[in-house]
Amino acid sequence: MKRLPAVLAPALIAIASAGCVMAPRINLDRFGTIGFIGFDTRAEGNIDEYANQVFLEVLLRSQPGTRIIDLGPAAAVLRGSRSPVPTPEILADLRSRYNVDAVLTGILDVSKARPRVELGAILLGSIRASVDMDAFMSARLMDTHDGTTFWMDSARVRMDIADLSVLKNGQVMFDARDPERAYGRLIRELVLRTTRDFR
Repeated sequence: MKRLPAVLAPALIAIASAGCVMAPRINLDRFGTIGFIGFDTRAEGNIDEYANQVFLEVLLRSQPGTRIIDLGPAAAVLRGSRSPVPTPEILADLRSRYNVDAVLTGILDVSKARPRVELGAILLGSIRASVDMDAFMSARLMDTHDGTTFWMDSARVRMDIADLSVLKNGQVMFDARDPERAYGRLIRELVLRTTRDFR
């Protein structure tokens, strides 16, 4: 049997490695049925609904067949708890009511950094502006039997977002008719960074 030239062998190994598909670091199948609690956020508008949708889309596209039950918004599921992390009592209740083995939950914090507005654009108490946003997303996967945290990750992104409503008090209103166009890049970047272990 002829041996490959020394120069050729590393090249073939590199080509073969490039064709290999790496398994995700975290395989969600092993956690059974997972309950998803919508992101806890203080941001005004519909950005949390959009973030929830994108997060679930990325998870299910990355790991088809994963059993996920959407439990609803954090405010309702966590019953007004001051902490975005479910207590052992809440986890036990969710396990009993929905038969979930684990729960995915997290926070989405979006704050205005540097608005760029034109003088004279003020109309009816708000203006349309381009805003340099600082956004933070954190998510964790918890066992509903004993409250153990199996996994946790977070990401921070700073990005320029165009055409948002800035109220007189300086707060940004995320009420775009087309969230994908308004702040889709920001949320998708946060979600992709936060879910890297699942892809």
